[in-house]
Amino acid sequence: IDTSDAMSVPTFLREWEEAVLRDFNHPSIVGWCPFNETWDTCGRQQINDLLEITYKTTKIMDETRPCIDTSGNYHVITDIFDLHDYNQNPEVLKEHYAELPEKMFDNYANRQTYRGEPTFVSEYGGIYWNDSDENAGWGYGNAPKTREEFIERYKGLTDALLDNEYMLGFCYTQLYDIEQEQNGLYTYDRRPKFDPEIIKKINERTAAIEK
Repeated sequence: IDTSDAMSVPTFLREWEEAVLRDFNHPSIVGWCPFNETWDTCGRQQINDLLEITYKTTKIMDETRPCIDTSGNYHVITDIFDLHDYNQNPEVLKEHYAELPEKMFDNYANRQTYRGEPTFVSEYGGIYWNDSDENAGWGYGNAPKTREEFIERYKGLTDALLDNEYMLGFCYTQLYDIEQEQNGLYTYDRRPKFDPEIIKKINERTAAIEK
């Protein structure tokens, strides 16, 4: 959908209402997110009213779940302030959010405003790994040369978020490979690339926000 086109409002909103009604009682849905990465289109900025109307409609239809207006950018009205960050250096990723919430998102201050919402990195990592062909597909940054290097980077990036007292959660990108995106923890046909117990151990430790 072109979020910079006013004609998108009636079309998208009708379809979104149908989706919420269809999936309202599904037990795996913990929140709603109608848009993803609403960057500018052909030099045109997103229509903020589209995001606000969709958010408010969602909250009227379901008062029990949080709603993120658009995942990544640019937030207009949201219950959770989420970001996408694919920096591959754990120290740099850590530094990005070292001053939360006082100086968060200065780069986008002219497009979105942080109002004290819980913070959430909903896309990070995306580390390339392909067992069969190192030249197939792609991932973010330079591909690790060994499995040990992959795990070390995965742990470093995850620790950077777990150690941040302002971070309510994170979502690694991605669980499994999708077509040319060879950056999953599982292959396209859902076979684990790495020992799931290693990933589980990294993820399950107590986060700073829990202490």
